[in-house]
Amino acid sequence: MGKTNTKKMVQGAMIAAMFGVLSLLNTYTGSMFDVFICYVMVIPLVWYGYTYTLKDNIVVSFVAMVVIAMVGLPFFVISSISSCLAGLFIGEALKRKVKKETILMGTLLVTFLNNILLYEVFSGLLGMNLVAEMREMYQMLIEIMPSLASQLTVETVILMIPIVLIIMSVLEMYVIILLCQIVLSRFKIKFPGSFHIAMLHFGYKTGVFLAIIMFGSYLLKSFTDIESVYLSYAYTLTTLAFAVEGLAFFTWLTILKKKPKLMILVFIGIFIPLVNTFYVIVGIVDIFSDLRGNLLYNGHDNN
Repeated sequence: MGKTNTKKMVQGAMIAAMFGVLSLLNTYTGSMFDVFICYVMVIPLVWYGYTYTLKDNIVVSFVAMVVIAMVGLPFFVISSISSCLAGLFIGEALKRKVKKETILMGTLLVTFLNNILLYEVFSGLLGMNLVAEMREMYQMLIEIMPSLASQLTVETVILMIPIVLIIMSVLEMYVIILLCQIVLSRFKIKFPGSFHIAMLHFGYKTGVFLAIIMFGSYLLKSFTDIESVYLSYAYTLTTLAFAVEGLAFFTWLTILKKKPKLMILVFIGIFIPLVNTFYVIVGIVDIFSDLRGNLLYNGHDNN
């Protein structure tokens, strides 16, 4: 029993010390890698929480935050809070063998809270102004595509800030969970299914719900006098959901065709106008038809 406690304390101290070193590294490199370091910091806490008790993990996280607060920059300190929370949650969730959807939603809440703290609560302390950044991005976009000014105003872009925060949170959530699965699966830690984007596939009922919201909000915006930012939110989020379904399909296709190197081009395509629209169309087709099943069947026949 004594050896177990000693081992647990030594490992916890090593994790806290490692976080301190990473914090110093981030400071000396001018915060060049702060976001990536925060993603990586989740992994040892997930392992520690899975191996030991939640109470033990809370103690290690608290000590680590004290060390980071002593040597870290403000942005890194605030981001580290979400790293510790994500590590606590994912480690306990894996130990309790909860569903994959629960892990996704719980981690998303943590990353969304982190972005709220960074861009809203402590924005003045950190010298961050998301509205000003969105204005600059809008001006750059208009310089590249002047015709877009007649369809998209800067006020509309600013109103979309909550959507931007949600999208950022979703991307961060995915990166954190995928990194944890890639690394910790080698330590025999079981995850409830694969979190690879290629395995994402919305069900028929979910697709119907998304389609109703997307087309309903589009019709209300286009053919009525109703002006509501919530209609824009609904349309943007549902369109994005279908685009992600299309992205998942194409990444799945690169795996099926044994062309994994093309996956990077698939991810780049989501940011290219017209190409991402094509992703939306493919996403809709993928949900409401057995597109993947037909490709598998045809591929099996060809073999």
